[in-house]
Amino acid sequence: MASDEITQRHLDKLRIRGAPTTVPTAVASVGSYDAEEIWRQTSRALALPLEKGFSAAALRAAFDKLRAVAEQQKLAVVEEPMFALKGDPSEDPPHTWTYEAVLPIRGAAKPDGDVTIRRVEGGMHIATVTPRGVGDLSKVYVHLFGRFFPAHKQQIMRPYVLHRVIAGLDKDTLDLAAISVFVPAVLSIKPVAVPGESAEA
Repeated sequence: MASDEITQRHLDKLRIRGAPTTVPTAVASVGSYDAEEIWRQTSRALALPLEKGFSAAALRAAFDKLRAVAEQQKLAVVEEPMFALKGDPSEDPPHTWTYEAVLPIRGAAKPDGDVTIRRVEGGMHIATVTPRGVGDLSKVYVHLFGRFFPAHKQQIMRPYVLHRVIAGLDKDTLDLAAISVFVPAVLSIKPVAVPGESAEA
């Protein structure tokens, strides 16, 4: 059986809710993304909730607020700010997802209003990039969970997906942004880990 057929059968079975995998011809429309395993350090971070469908302006404002709190509390900023999806795109329907802006820091941080302190877990992450903005993220998730993870016998480790806007945050819309995606990963313990493994069952 051709690898494309195996992948399609796995994608059809996976059915990421609300994502293009539910469409029979999705494998042709999703495309592929270069992905690699990286190691991220565990850190503490300032966190600020984001509304669903947040705009570029709202994200810039959230990042500015986190930086201001870090400066006020004399904290060391150890990484550029990111936004996090608090959900598992392979299991949770999109309407249940929530988001927050996070700024990794070092120092004796304290909560400040709606800014809270979060531990951002490290470990192995699968990293990729889309140059097509937030509107393309659902396709990125389809590729990672429907192709990359099964092919490498991996699965998401925790429902917390990090994103960094690496270009275009100054634009009016995040649909023009380049975004890095970091998914925490672990070797799969699920019975069906490889595309097509149960295809003839």
